[in-house]
Amino acid sequence: MIKWKSYYIVIVFMVIGLILSFFLLTRQSDFYNSLEKINKNKSYNIQVKDAYNERGIYVLNNKYYINSATYVIGNHYGLSKDDAIWRPKDAEYLPRISDISAPFIIKKEIDNDTLTLKKGDKTILLLLVID
Repeated sequence: MIKWKSYYIVIVFMVIGLILSFFLLTRQSDFYNSLEKINKNKSYNIQVKDAYNERGIYVLNNKYYINSATYVIGNHYGLSKDDAIWRPKDAEYLPRISDISAPFIIKKEIDNDTLTLKKGDKTILLLLVID
């Protein structure tokens, strides 16, 4: 008799877990669908106060997103930090936007694939990844 109660409890917890998982996935999906992608066809002048890397995208001010693989063109002036402990010592480090912490300003002109990122008195260029 105790054995059947154990199965019943496990099944109830599994159903509760599935319902909770579905709710959380739906809520997260709604958040990602509300973000605006920074693309080539628009101009932007964004004062970024908060930015974080989330599953291959860099979320800016919880409103915009950009591909995390948007690479720095030229010198990054020490603005990007390489936190990867897994990279071999002899491998080349290619700085990208997700390596730069907020706050900063992003500017982009219409029909241009180059972003200008200004942090403090330093300005760097980034190549927009077109998916």
